[in-house]
Amino acid sequence: MAESYQPGDIEPISGSYVHVEVEGVDHRIYFEENGPEDGIPLLCQHTAGNNCQEWRHLLTDEEITEEFRVIAHDLPYHGKSVPPTTQEWWTEDYTMTAEKFTETLVNLADALELEDPIYMGSSMGGNIALELADWYPERFRALIGLECGAYSPGFYIDWLDHPEVNTTEVNAYACWGLMAPQSPEQTRRETMYLYEQGATGVFKGDLYYYSVDHDYRDKLDQVNADECPLYIANGEYDYLTTPEDGRQTAEGIGEGATAIEFAEIGHFPMSEHPELFNAYIREVLAAVTGDREDALPDVLEPDDVGIELHQRGPAREKTAE
Repeated sequence: MAESYQPGDIEPISGSYVHVEVEGVDHRIYFEENGPEDGIPLLCQHTAGNNCQEWRHLLTDEEITEEFRVIAHDLPYHGKSVPPTTQEWWTEDYTMTAEKFTETLVNLADALELEDPIYMGSSMGGNIALELADWYPERFRALIGLECGAYSPGFYIDWLDHPEVNTTEVNAYACWGLMAPQSPEQTRRETMYLYEQGATGVFKGDLYYYSVDHDYRDKLDQVNADECPLYIANGEYDYLTTPEDGRQTAEGIGEGATAIEFAEIGHFPMSEHPELFNAYIREVLAAVTGDREDALPDVLEPDDVGIELHQRGPAREKTAE
């Protein structure tokens, strides 16, 4: 890893709470940030059932935080964003929907007074980039959907919130298989550890949006990527939303949508292999800001960004043309 700390060092990340209204209810949302106050805002959304700690390595990337004000938040009911104190939230199941998700993100950006921000999210946070481009294209400078697809069925499962199932452990090990086997074990284990911290029912509730409410198969022409550029970046080892899913989604959207495959990485790129991900995302951010002279390639490889892998993964079978 690039970070190197000594006893007594204090990391340059600061944490705060901001009050955000969602569906008429006040929520106390926790967020962490690093970077210049006048830097380009980069709003980072965690995956289903997780929290903003997934982005901790991006938050301490000196090159990125020199130009960007990186902000990573916990959605309500996640991490340090506790349920609203004005509601009897325990009387009903937590369920995330596309409307609630987008309203949370846009109202959070408004509450923080972010001017022309870049949005970046992964998994369910990647999928929601399509709704943001459809419903709120004027609010963002660009959208980056990591592990993004038009449709992700099959994961809203009853036993993900069942008294006879250790859902904390099950959720973590389900995510283990989505990471590239050559990603560093320490960071893969940390990703699992983060998944073991979620409240009961939250992961399942997020997956309602991911697998039920989100379906753009017949609506890709509604995505306004010509007004707000959309970058879809899927990992080679992600079998939920494959690089091919990303390419098909971008092709269905058309002008303004760009698909990139991130080689040698899986479904949780920012936390499973932070060094490689940070190098990849610098290239995408350079394309957003216009600092990159050439178009992004169809596939970004570790060699393209100066990262030497000590262990290469097994070859992935490619879909026949």
